Amino acid sequence: MTKDSLGLETAYRNAAIVCGAMAASTVLYALVVEVISVYQAPFEGFAPGAQPSILRSALWTMALVEAGLIGLVRRALLARSRAEGAAAQARRLITTAVVTAALAEVPAILGLVLFMLSGLRGDFYALLALSLALQAVYFPRLDGWREWAAEPASGS
Repeated sequence: MTKDSLGLETAYRNAAIVCGAMAASTVLYALVVEVISVYQAPFEGFAPGAQPSILRSALWTMALVEAGLIGLVRRALLARSRAEGAAAQARRLITTAVVTAALAEVPAILGLVLFMLSGLRGDFYALLALSLALQAVYFPRLDGWREWAAEPASGS
């Protein structure tokens, strides 16, 4: 095994740990929702007078648009120059993995906001499911990293 390969595997392991921890923390939002639901029963939100339909539409739209933009952000972050070395490639892959995991968490956060304001548990769980699906789809994969590292760089 070459030094570059070992560096890529170490970087992947670090990114997988961070992304796994972020996914696990996303699941904890469900615990927050359930605790609030039990201790504040019947929970109708902390701002029950807010316009729930407008708020709901706005947050769902933001979540769906953001979910659709993750691929574009990843492509932009993975763009590289020909002069980039193995260490810079590993850093770029880690950064891309962590930024992608953070973006994938956004729908769950928006669902939590929706729940806190309006008490809409169903919407929270739907947005949580979207978040977890995005995190699963974009979770770093070592084979994908190796393929990307082996591709010729574009640009100058």
